[in-house]
Amino acid sequence: MALQNEDIAAGFHVRRAWAFLFPITLAALLSFSESARAEMGVEFSGGAGFGVLAAGITQGRFAISPSASLSLRGERGFFVARDTVSFLGANGGRFGVNNETTVGVGLSWERVNVSAGLSLAAYSLPICGPRLCGQVQGVAPGASLRLDVFGAYLSGTLGVSVDCAAAWITGAAYAVWSGVSVRCSAGPIVRFGARR
Repeated sequence: MALQNEDIAAGFHVRRAWAFLFPITLAALLSFSESARAEMGVEFSGGAGFGVLAAGITQGRFAISPSASLSLRGERGFFVARDTVSFLGANGGRFGVNNETTVGVGLSWERVNVSAGLSLAAYSLPICGPRLCGQVQGVAPGASLRLDVFGAYLSGTLGVSVDCAAAWITGAAYAVWSGVSVRCSAGPIVRFGARR
């Protein structure tokens, strides 16, 4: 019965998060449709981030965070959908995974992209609270901020990305710990497609 109640609560949180993300996504798409008269471009990018993920009362742990992004680009602004998966345990300790799906908007220049958005994270993380530790699973809303800087190498397709995100862990995780988890990573990024 407790498992069923947790599933119902998780489903409620997912519906509430998507109800929050959908209007923002729709508004971003509509704002880009205004500039649809100008030629729109599509850009794909993939990267590998290395950094830290902190959740619970213990210190942050090393995380490997590959990501993939799809962006629809206007003259200066763009709409982005990105998925970032963070893996814990590569250098020891218990295994954990945090998968963030982000929708957002950004600004671009010839060699720089800056974007921010809202995210939904599905996680299975080893977390310690004040009294106990456990493998905590669930879905959490959050936000992210990302900076991509591209060099002159390979016609501007190769660069470095710095990405930070936060998620509010609560609900089923409350018995162990409730609060904000933070992930920051940096690493190489490769892009293909439109240049603005």
